[in-house]
Amino acid sequence: MKSVLTLFCRDFKKSMNLRAWLIWVSLAAMGVFFFFASGGKTKLVENNEIEFIALFLPHMIFGSWAILSVYFDIISADREHNVMDCIICSSVSKSKIFLSKAVVTAVMSLLLSVVYLIPVTSVIIGMSRDFSHIFVLVQYLFPLWGYIMVFAALGMFISVLARSSKAALIWSLAVGLLSMPRLFVMLIECVGKIAGWSAETVNLISLVAPGVMMQALSNPSNTSYFGTAAIIFSTSILLFEGLAYTIFTKQDELNYGE
Repeated sequence: MKSVLTLFCRDFKKSMNLRAWLIWVSLAAMGVFFFFASGGKTKLVENNEIEFIALFLPHMIFGSWAILSVYFDIISADREHNVMDCIICSSVSKSKIFLSKAVVTAVMSLLLSVVYLIPVTSVIIGMSRDFSHIFVLVQYLFPLWGYIMVFAALGMFISVLARSSKAALIWSLAVGLLSMPRLFVMLIECVGKIAGWSAETVNLISLVAPGVMMQALSNPSNTSYFGTAAIIFSTSILLFEGLAYTIFTKQDELNYGE
């Protein structure tokens, strides 16, 4: 476990780089901007209500790209700089290497969720003078964490499969575009009309989009959608990380660096 802890500290420091901070601080700033621009301020002042879309519109547009841009090279970068060779040659197993990176993605995803939510929550509390709105952090923290974890696991999978950071970046851009909730739902609705699916079927398939799942998870009172979203979230994370682990442990790492 000592080697895993050492790798974790190294990987966490490396992953929380300037690029990650710039992207997430910018996304958090857009969250505050869209809160005002999308009518969130009006709803708060007039009805003391906080709309989901007013808080997470930046994630609905840029979230998948923002997350994948942090994780797409989490493994491929070590390969290209011959770091992976050095770690393996020091008798550290690939299982421990992968475990370290999986834990890093989980901890980082939780931290990035807090980084995104603190500014907009502070604005809401400052405007309403109602400190009960601190529960915005509690209500949305874990759904946002799960949402980020889905793309983090997908980023790990892409990083393993593509091997090269350049290829992983291209794949991440394409996957991020297709995963944008609005576009994804529109595609599902078009396919549903052609195939003659019912509205209920279209809604269930639309839950596959992480952004749609996050909205479902933020509303526990709707037990049907909440349970379905929780299962899909968990399955997606386990599937992507399981595939990434299986492929990673079978790949040859020696002399891969440029």
